[in-house]
Amino acid sequence: MHRRSSLVLPALLIGAALASGCSTTMKLRYDAPPPSDTLKGDVSLVLDDQRPPNRGGDDPLRVGTVRNTFGMPFPLNAAPGREPNKVMEELVTDCLEAAGYRVVEPAAGVPQVHAALEAFWTDGYQHSRMVVKLPLSLRRDTSSPPVWSHPVESNTGVTWTAGYGQFDRGFTRALEEASEEMRAAFSGPSFGEGYGALR
Repeated sequence: MHRRSSLVLPALLIGAALASGCSTTMKLRYDAPPPSDTLKGDVSLVLDDQRPPNRGGDDPLRVGTVRNTFGMPFPLNAAPGREPNKVMEELVTDCLEAAGYRVVEPAAGVPQVHAALEAFWTDGYQHSRMVVKLPLSLRRDTSSPPVWSHPVESNTGVTWTAGYGQFDRGFTRALEEASEEMRAAFSGPSFGEGYGALR
């Protein structure tokens, strides 16, 4: 009887936590930077989702695993329509436009920014890291070598207390860190020189 009670109690606590609004669905929100008033030129964006199969590659909505007080794992998923590849494409576009570049469809003579989504994941027990890796490059077209490259990486930690809101906030911090880094990179002289060489 005692063993049965010890199994039922954790299940009841977990069910209560989930019922109280502790959602494992991540909204993946960030504050979009305003576009620049100065237009420097047009670019197109090519984003390649390279996440490993077991870390979102086979399930585009999956963004991690979280474990409760008892060590039981639960999947963390992005909200429908907020898949990491879509969110990162949106974020890179916002950062390019904040730096003064208009994002257009690929066309002859339009430089291309290539973004490789290598990681968008969190895993842990009582402490977790939100890892985002997005190497960037600037090219004339898909088959040409890069004239500029920059590794974008964010690594944000959160500590589990109750519910799962801190994981959503952790992803927001990771996205805003990546946003800050990308805006600085796209506004830098090396990106501008590479862009000028392709015009």
